[in-house]
Amino acid sequence: MIHSLQSKYAGKCAVLHIQGIPTGFISSLGQEFVAALYEAIAEDKNSFGFVAIEDDKVLGFVAFSINLSRLYKYVALKKGFKFIFVLAKRMLFSRVIKKIWDNLFYPSKMKKMNLPDAELLSIAIVPDGRGRGIAKQLVDAGFEECRKRRIEKVKVLVAADNEAANKLYKKCGFELNTQINSHGVRSNVYIRDLAREKQL
Repeated sequence: MIHSLQSKYAGKCAVLHIQGIPTGFISSLGQEFVAALYEAIAEDKNSFGFVAIEDDKVLGFVAFSINLSRLYKYVALKKGFKFIFVLAKRMLFSRVIKKIWDNLFYPSKMKKMNLPDAELLSIAIVPDGRGRGIAKQLVDAGFEECRKRRIEKVKVLVAADNEAANKLYKKCGFELNTQINSHGVRSNVYIRDLAREKQL
Protein backbone atom coordinates (compact mmCIF):
# COMPACT_ATOMS: atom_id res chain seq x y z
CA MET A 1 0.00 0.00 0.00
CA ILE A 2 2.85 2.40 0.80
CA HIS A 3 5.21 2.98 -2.15
CA SER A 4 8.15 5.27 -2.80
CA LEU A 5 7.32 8.52 -4.56
CA GLN A 6 8.14 8.29 -8.27
CA SER A 7 7.89 10.86 -11.05
CA LYS A 8 4.84 9.08 -12.48
CA TYR A 9 2.87 10.05 -9.35
CA ALA A 10 3.85 13.74 -9.51
CA GLY A 11 0.67 14.89 -11.26
CA LYS A 12 -1.64 13.16 -8.79
CA CYS A 13 0.39 14.47 -5.86
CA ALA A 14 0.07 17.99 -7.29
CA VAL A 15 -3.72 17.67 -7.43
CA LEU A 16 -3.82 16.37 -3.85
CA HIS A 17 -1.47 19.14 -2.67
CA ILE A 18 -3.62 21.91 -4.15
CA GLN A 19 -6.85 20.34 -2.84
CA GLY A 20 -5.41 19.67 0.62
CA ILE A 21 -3.43 22.91 1.01
CA PRO A 22 -5.48 25.35 -1.10
CA THR A 23 -4.31 28.53 0.66
CA GLY A 24 -0.59 27.68 0.58
CA PHE A 25 1.84 29.72 -1.51
CA ILE A 26 3.05 26.69 -3.49
CA SER A 27 -0.56 25.82 -4.42
CA SER A 28 -1.05 29.36 -5.72
CA LEU A 29 1.63 28.76 -8.35
CA GLY A 30 -0.56 26.30 -10.22
CA GLN A 31 -0.82 22.57 -10.88
CA GLU A 32 1.92 22.45 -13.51
CA PHE A 33 4.41 24.07 -11.16
CA VAL A 34 3.47 21.80 -8.23
CA ALA A 35 3.71 18.69 -10.43
CA ALA A 36 7.19 19.74 -11.59
CA LEU A 37 8.18 20.26 -7.96
CA TYR A 38 7.14 16.71 -7.02
CA GLU A 39 8.99 15.37 -10.05
CA ALA A 40 12.09 17.06 -8.66
CA ILE A 41 11.51 15.65 -5.16
CA ALA A 42 11.15 12.14 -6.62
CA GLU A 43 14.35 12.49 -8.66
CA ASP A 44 16.62 14.43 -6.29
CA LYS A 45 18.83 12.14 -4.19
CA ASN A 46 18.51 14.56 -1.24
CA SER A 47 14.72 14.29 -1.19
CA PHE A 48 12.16 11.51 -1.12
CA GLY A 49 8.53 10.74 -0.52
CA PHE A 50 5.93 8.03 -0.24
CA VAL A 51 2.48 7.47 -1.69
CA ALA A 52 -0.40 5.40 -0.33
CA ILE A 53 -2.08 3.43 -3.11
CA GLU A 54 -5.22 1.32 -3.03
CA ASP A 55 -6.78 -0.23 -6.14
CA ASP A 56 -4.50 1.92 -8.33
CA LYS A 57 -5.77 5.09 -6.64
CA VAL A 58 -3.40 7.46 -4.85
CA LEU A 59 -4.94 8.04 -1.43
CA GLY A 60 -2.22 10.30 -0.10
CA PHE A 61 1.44 11.24 -0.15
CA VAL A 62 4.20 12.67 2.00
CA ALA A 63 7.35 14.49 0.85
CA PHE A 64 10.63 14.98 2.71
CA SER A 65 13.94 16.68 1.96
CA ILE A 66 17.11 16.12 3.93
CA ASN A 67 18.56 19.34 2.54
CA LEU A 68 16.24 21.91 1.01
CA SER A 69 19.11 24.02 -0.36
CA ARG A 70 20.31 21.03 -2.39
CA LEU A 71 16.77 20.40 -3.62
CA TYR A 72 16.61 23.99 -4.85
CA LYS A 73 19.96 23.54 -6.61
CA TYR A 74 18.65 20.37 -8.27
CA VAL A 75 15.54 22.23 -9.38
CA ALA A 76 17.66 25.05 -10.82
CA LEU A 77 20.00 22.69 -12.70
CA LYS A 78 17.56 20.05 -13.91
CA LYS A 79 14.19 21.79 -14.04
CA GLY A 80 15.16 25.43 -14.42
CA PHE A 81 13.65 26.11 -17.82
CA LYS A 82 10.44 24.29 -16.92
CA PHE A 83 9.98 26.27 -13.70
CA ILE A 84 10.83 29.59 -15.33
CA PHE A 85 8.29 28.97 -18.09
CA VAL A 86 5.54 28.09 -15.60
CA LEU A 87 6.34 31.06 -13.33
CA ALA A 88 6.75 33.66 -16.08
CA LYS A 89 3.22 35.09 -15.89
CA ARG A 90 3.08 35.12 -12.10
CA MET A 91 6.46 36.81 -11.75
CA LEU A 92 4.81 40.05 -12.89
CA PHE A 93 3.39 40.44 -9.39
CA SER A 94 5.77 41.84 -6.77
CA ARG A 95 4.13 39.87 -3.95
CA VAL A 96 4.89 36.62 -5.80
CA ILE A 97 8.52 37.62 -6.32
CA LYS A 98 8.84 38.41 -2.59
CA LYS A 99 7.39 35.03 -1.59
CA ILE A 100 9.68 33.18 -3.98
CA TRP A 101 12.60 35.14 -2.54
CA ASP A 102 11.48 34.23 0.99
CA ASN A 103 11.35 30.55 0.01
CA LEU A 104 14.87 30.65 -1.43
CA PHE A 105 16.25 32.13 1.80
CA TYR A 106 14.16 29.86 4.05
CA PRO A 107 16.89 27.17 4.45
CA SER A 108 19.51 29.71 5.62
CA LYS A 109 16.95 31.26 7.98
CA MET A 110 16.33 27.83 9.54
CA LYS A 111 20.06 27.20 9.84
CA LYS A 112 20.57 30.47 11.71
CA MET A 113 17.88 29.32 14.16
CA ASN A 114 19.85 26.10 14.71
CA LEU A 115 17.03 24.00 13.26
CA PRO A 116 17.72 20.72 11.41
CA ASP A 117 18.12 20.62 7.62
CA ALA A 118 15.86 17.61 7.16
CA GLU A 119 12.21 18.53 6.80
CA LEU A 120 8.80 17.03 6.20
CA LEU A 121 7.72 19.31 3.35
CA SER A 122 4.11 18.34 2.76
CA ILE A 123 1.45 15.72 3.28
CA ALA A 124 -2.06 15.36 1.87
CA ILE A 125 -4.75 12.67 2.03
CA VAL A 126 -7.90 12.33 -0.09
CA PRO A 127 -11.09 13.08 1.90
CA ASP A 128 -12.35 9.47 1.87
CA GLY A 129 -8.94 8.25 3.02
CA ARG A 130 -8.86 10.29 6.21
CA GLY A 131 -9.40 8.70 9.59
CA ARG A 132 -7.79 5.44 8.46
CA GLY A 133 -4.29 6.04 9.79
CA ILE A 134 -2.86 6.58 6.30
CA ALA A 135 -1.18 9.88 7.20
CA LYS A 136 0.69 8.32 10.12
CA GLN A 137 1.75 5.36 7.97
CA LEU A 138 3.20 7.74 5.40
CA VAL A 139 5.01 9.83 8.02
CA ASP A 140 6.37 6.69 9.70
CA ALA A 141 7.68 5.47 6.32
CA GLY A 142 9.43 8.82 5.97
CA PHE A 143 11.00 8.51 9.41
CA GLU A 144 12.23 5.00 8.59
CA GLU A 145 13.92 6.35 5.47
CA CYS A 146 15.48 9.13 7.59
CA ARG A 147 16.90 6.49 9.95
CA LYS A 148 18.38 4.59 7.00
CA ARG A 149 20.04 7.81 5.89
CA ARG A 150 21.25 8.46 9.46
CA ILE A 151 19.24 11.64 9.81
CA GLU A 152 19.11 12.58 13.48
CA LYS A 153 16.40 15.27 13.51
CA VAL A 154 13.50 16.24 11.26
CA LYS A 155 11.49 19.46 11.36
CA VAL A 156 8.08 20.41 10.00
CA LEU A 157 6.50 23.83 9.58
CA VAL A 158 2.72 24.25 9.92
CA ALA A 159 0.30 27.15 10.35
CA ALA A 160 -0.45 27.59 14.05
CA ASP A 161 -4.20 27.70 13.40
CA ASN A 162 -4.25 24.46 11.36
CA GLU A 163 -5.65 22.29 14.14
CA ALA A 164 -5.82 19.05 12.15
CA ALA A 165 -2.21 19.24 10.95
CA ASN A 166 -0.87 20.25 14.38
CA LYS A 167 -2.71 17.32 15.93
CA LEU A 168 -1.28 14.92 13.32
CA TYR A 169 2.31 16.02 13.83
CA LYS A 170 2.03 15.68 17.60
CA LYS A 171 0.56 12.21 17.09
CA CYS A 172 3.55 11.37 14.89
CA GLY A 173 6.00 12.28 17.66
CA PHE A 174 6.93 15.83 16.70
CA GLU A 175 7.53 18.28 19.54
CA LEU A 176 6.91 22.03 19.30
CA ASN A 177 10.22 23.90 19.12
CA THR A 178 9.42 27.50 18.18
CA GLN A 179 7.14 29.78 16.19
CA ILE A 180 8.02 31.89 13.14
CA ASN A 181 6.26 34.10 10.62
CA SER A 182 6.05 32.39 7.23
CA HIS A 183 4.54 34.38 4.35
CA GLY A 184 2.65 36.47 6.88
CA VAL A 185 1.27 33.42 8.72
CA ARG A 186 2.13 32.55 12.33
CA SER A 187 3.56 29.06 12.07
CA ASN A 188 4.70 26.35 14.45
CA VAL A 189 8.02 24.59 13.93
CA TYR A 190 8.05 21.03 15.26
CA ILE A 191 11.03 18.69 15.59
CA ARG A 192 11.24 14.92 15.83
CA ASP A 193 14.50 13.84 17.48
CA LEU A 194 15.23 10.39 16.03
CA ALA A 195 18.72 10.19 17.55
CA ARG A 196 17.44 10.72 21.08
CA GLU A 197 14.77 8.06 20.61
CA LYS A 198 17.44 5.59 19.51
CA GLN A 199 19.29 6.12 22.80
CA LEU A 200 16.23 5.52 24.98
